[in-house]
Amino acid sequence: GAAETCRVIFALGEAEYTDVRYKIDPATFQSAEFNEAKENGDLTLNLNRAPVLVTPQGKTIGQSKAIERYLARRFGLTGKTPEDEAMIDCIAEHCRDVKDAARQKGFSKFTRNKSDEEKAEARKEWFENDMPTMLMKIEEAVKETSEADGYSFGATTTYGDVAIWALLRDCFPADLDDTTKAAEKCVVLNAIADQIQSNAGVAKYLSERPDSLW
Repeated sequence: GAAETCRVIFALGEAEYTDVRYKIDPATFQSAEFNEAKENGDLTLNLNRAPVLVTPQGKTIGQSKAIERYLARRFGLTGKTPEDEAMIDCIAEHCRDVKDAARQKGFSKFTRNKSDEEKAEARKEWFENDMPTMLMKIEEAVKETSEADGYSFGATTTYGDVAIWALLRDCFPADLDDTTKAAEKCVVLNAIADQIQSNAGVAKYLSERPDSLW
């Protein structure tokens, strides 16, 4: 879900936090807890959407990408200079471009203006052609910024690595096999995703995280 990358950054930072997950009815996608949070004003700064982050200073931050960047900076995952941070952010934005393109392709179960046959064809085209092409472009870009196997920028873990992990490993279960196949030629990107997945803190979090839609 939208907050999962944030949780993985917390795991990398080995930081404790309170993880609030709203119970959602999978049949209706309704949540009494979420509605209560909206009514209480807990989500106002994110336009009545989740997730939000409440900082140790009591400040509320909305927008998942803003939260990710805040946490990445807080836990030292954005390099040493403003230029480093911008280049790392660029890698993360490349990954967001892929996710946005997948949504625009229109093959998810939430797409309403296409038949099942049209969705199936769009899905096939995405995973067999579009996604592999986009991933190879990111692969070539990352080769220019990586200084060691398993890292997208320099030779230490950064926010860019987490974004690559989220793209390749934290997709919907029904899409995981097709995503893995689409990325099979991306040796550099797969090494980066594996590096994040094998981090002790991340591995512990992933093994213990509860099942939830978001």
